[in-house]
Amino acid sequence: MVHANTLPMRKAWYAGSWYAADRQTLLEQITQTVRELEVPEQKDPIRFAVLPHAGLTYSARGIAPVVVHAPKHVERVVILSPSHYTVVPDNVLSFGYFSGYETPIGSLSSFSTTLESQGPDASIAIQREHAVEMVLPFLAYLQHVQQSPIKVAMALISHLTDSSHASLLAEKLIAALGEQELESGNTLVIASSDFTHYGKRFGYAPFGAQVDNSVVDKVRQNDLAIAQHLALGEIGPLFLAQRMQRTTICGIAGATIVSAMARQLNTSGWVANYYTSRDVLKEMATDFVAYATVLWR
Repeated sequence: MVHANTLPMRKAWYAGSWYAADRQTLLEQITQTVRELEVPEQKDPIRFAVLPHAGLTYSARGIAPVVVHAPKHVERVVILSPSHYTVVPDNVLSFGYFSGYETPIGSLSSFSTTLESQGPDASIAIQREHAVEMVLPFLAYLQHVQQSPIKVAMALISHLTDSSHASLLAEKLIAALGEQELESGNTLVIASSDFTHYGKRFGYAPFGAQVDNSVVDKVRQNDLAIAQHLALGEIGPLFLAQRMQRTTICGIAGATIVSAMARQLNTSGWVANYYTSRDVLKEMATDFVAYATVLWR
């Protein structure tokens, strides 16, 4: 058994490179991004989310909706992420063991889901994994705003072999976290995923290496179709679309589990945002990455 007082803090590995390391600068960036979102006056709190994980220059506008649509009081957040640098087992949630998570805005505590024994300790991989880190400053910001602590647990999962494993892992997470806690919004589950990575750099150019508006439109259509499958909990069509298109959506496994959880709890999902790195840079790049935000209430 691992005791909490012997566990390390997860360091803010990418602070100062992928986003600002200065507390005030980061607070101002997040505040400004949140203010720029158009939000209806009447909004129900979310329970699940799929959020991007590029450096905050690219992903901030895609992550900010989780702050805007969050319940008034969030107690726990689970983050499911792909593993970009270390191979992890298929169909297994590989949890890390930390006493908490550092961010420039403030530290977040950790909690156990009771599923940690189901997979190998992924702490070293999680320490270096950017896909788990980009949302943490926003959770620290939310903790700052609500003036009460938020506890975090995170696991890596890069591949699901079939839809049945997605449903099974969704059932296990719901049982571990508590259906009532999830329905109330006290506990949020977030999947970290960028969408299509297109171009020679990524080895993926099914619509041609010469990127123009027609290519970007085709990528957008495919991405939005998959995002809509996620929002509606259409796991079968989602797996079929992935295999037919050989997509480069890096966090689709975690996103599929979150979608299955949302469906099992009869929540309503929608695609809240979609854009590409070309939109951020305002230039006609030959390689680009797409970002989508999917939320469920």
